[in-house]
Amino acid sequence: MGAEEGPAAVKLNDLSFTYPGIDGHPPRGSKPLIEGLSLSLHAGDRCLLVGSNGAGKTTILKIIGGKHMVGVDMVRVLGRSAFHDTTLTSSGDLSYLGGEWRRDVAFAGFEVPIQMDISAEKMIFGVSGVDPQRRDELVKVLDIDLSWRMHKSSDGQRRRVQICMGLLRPYKVLLLDEITVDLDVLARSNLLKFLKKECEVRGATIIYATHIFDGLDDWPSHIVYLAHGKLQLALPMEKVKEMSNLSLMRTVESWLRKEREEDKKRRKEREEKGLPKHDRPVDGTRLVGDPARAAARVMNNGWAGGRLHSTLAGEENFFFSSNTVLRQ
Repeated sequence: MGAEEGPAAVKLNDLSFTYPGIDGHPPRGSKPLIEGLSLSLHAGDRCLLVGSNGAGKTTILKIIGGKHMVGVDMVRVLGRSAFHDTTLTSSGDLSYLGGEWRRDVAFAGFEVPIQMDISAEKMIFGVSGVDPQRRDELVKVLDIDLSWRMHKSSDGQRRRVQICMGLLRPYKVLLLDEITVDLDVLARSNLLKFLKKECEVRGATIIYATHIFDGLDDWPSHIVYLAHGKLQLALPMEKVKEMSNLSLMRTVESWLRKEREEDKKRRKEREEKGLPKHDRPVDGTRLVGDPARAAARVMNNGWAGGRLHSTLAGEENFFFSSNTVLRQ
């Protein structure tokens, strides 16, 4: 995919991935969540990542964003290892914007929405080393009122501030995961125009995962379709239009309907063979066994809150490290 000239901005080489258990290894018998995925995108490409819920879109974006460890050569961004080269994100060359804007707050909880009593102006202008002209353009594109207070703003208003802060520094590769879900029609349209200009003028590469296709028919340069963690299709948008006379939304809808029918047929065949409809999931957090004891016991999957040791479910005085337990 992408232009043939020059090195790939994003390159996936036979990527396979399974979420690890507590010991850092995939649970025995688990199937790869992402399997055998190869893909190349070049400077200026605008890739639309599509697929049903659970297809693996968010996981792939996080892997490309360096948030999950994979082999050094499985995922290369700008010629560097996505996970192992931390300068990709620290320099701003690689930027990831996810669907949630949250933080962990001591004694309050995890994943608390950003809605403290602070103005949009203080948050946006608090980012140092930013080109003032680019900052002003983004504030205008997203129609942000700098007097907004985060604890009084709507979800859409907070989303605009999040996007603005995420785009303040010029990037070379941008990953977007359902980032426009809270935006109104006008804000979304203006943002998409800005992102398209970023690719055409600066040569940025953007991968955008979304389920909202209104106004996207002429936005992407490439389409990537995933199903069950496997690549089903990766084509330039011109080729997709040649394959289908339908709109982008109807085209993707036809792919997903066909996928759904195939899944139903597969489940029916399993039932006819006396098998359960769905494969039995492998629980990667269920750990059993204590080498120091004869009886195997079920353990939790992490550290007990407020302690520096893991605990046995229902027993608070268990000090055996969960790093050395045996998997069932």
